Amino acid sequence: MKDLPIAIVGAGTAGLASAILLARQGWPVTLYERVAELQPVGAGILLQPSGLAALRHLGLLDKCTALGAPVSRLFGTSACARRVILDTRYAHWQADSFGLGIHRGVLMTALLGAARAAGVTIRTGVSISRFVQAPTHVRLLTDDGQGNESVLGEHGALILADGTRSQLRAQMQVRQVVKAYPWGALWSIVPTPEDADSSDLRQWYRGCSQMFGIMPTGVTHSQRQTKLSSLFWSLPVVNHAAWQQAGLEAWKDSVRKLAGEPADAFLRAIESPEQLMLASYADVRMHQWHDRRVLAIGDCAHAMSPQLGQGANMALVDAVALADALGTCGQAQAADPGACFAAYGAVRGAHLRYYRQASRLLTPLFQSHSSVLAVLRDSALFVARHLPMGRQHAVTTLVGARTGWLFSGKGAAPLHAWRKPAPAEPVLEATSA
Repeated sequence: MKDLPIAIVGAGTAGLASAILLARQGWPVTLYERVAELQPVGAGILLQPSGLAALRHLGLLDKCTALGAPVSRLFGTSACARRVILDTRYAHWQADSFGLGIHRGVLMTALLGAARAAGVTIRTGVSISRFVQAPTHVRLLTDDGQGNESVLGEHGALILADGTRSQLRAQMQVRQVVKAYPWGALWSIVPTPEDADSSDLRQWYRGCSQMFGIMPTGVTHSQRQTKLSSLFWSLPVVNHAAWQQAGLEAWKDSVRKLAGEPADAFLRAIESPEQLMLASYADVRMHQWHDRRVLAIGDCAHAMSPQLGQGANMALVDAVALADALGTCGQAQAADPGACFAAYGAVRGAHLRYYRQASRLLTPLFQSHSSVLAVLRDSALFVARHLPMGRQHAVTTLVGARTGWLFSGKGAAPLHAWRKPAPAEPVLEATSA
């Protein structure tokens, strides 16, 4: 298979990270991206210890932590902080561990630089319309919008990393279901007020129908002196037009009624509705992630709601798992990438299955109109906070270390051997399983 290059579609987290690791192993890699110019834009991302371990494996941990903001806990209360709903601390899992709030552009810049240094061929402004599989290769085709197709080239394998709304995934001969979530979120990135800097990812809830959050997001390359925070507001997607018509001040009043004075300093930075972007998401389920010479990874393969903050982490772990699978394939298997992809799926199966299930379970507890679910959620989380087993389950889920409802702990997450870091290294080593 090394006689033909590996094609990767999508220059997001999963695509870039996979391209880096495969190129370093000696695979010729061509990365295709439909956007003409890659730019460091996007929302804030929460990287968990599992994702940080993968960044260390990529050699990019220091670059990212230098610009990110450590997150010590997830802390959520009812309206105006009258009752604690969620209090999950990274220290309950391992001393000195933390999450990392980071601007998506910072992560993408680090990955893009590493991909270029590794010798990845990056072709932007290329939209692939379809692929055709043959016994020895995959042929990629593009069209000019007028029905005229042209061949981009032949590749030994094709990795689809083009996100939740991938148009190529449906061409795989694999059973799959894509279900959009009815709720989304408005988000914005604003300067952090000087007297409001915190290491908490802070959330306020009113039942299941209202949620406002603030996440430390670090700094960017262009503004290293300005600390940033990500704001997010839960909203049914169908209500977005009504939200726009109601006006910005009506929304700010709703946030103040929910979160009280702590939110006010952040809200002052929002001066127009255009500063708030609507993010929608979907649940992607596939019977298996590969079809002969084609493999789906990242959100293209297993998108889920952001309730557990695992999207970027799963993409990074996917990349490490894929490199491990291809790196350990023998010559006979390398000629048949489907066998290597099946091995990858076996490694990733339990880990991803748990997080898909947990995400689907949690989403209506935080984004729905059900008053009954709100009572059940608050009662269950109250009990969990006060029982050692409950705290352990919550924090191992948060850091990305669980492979099932009953199993977790050191060495439980595929691809990672967890160890306590040296004092100067607050994250965990990532090694091959």
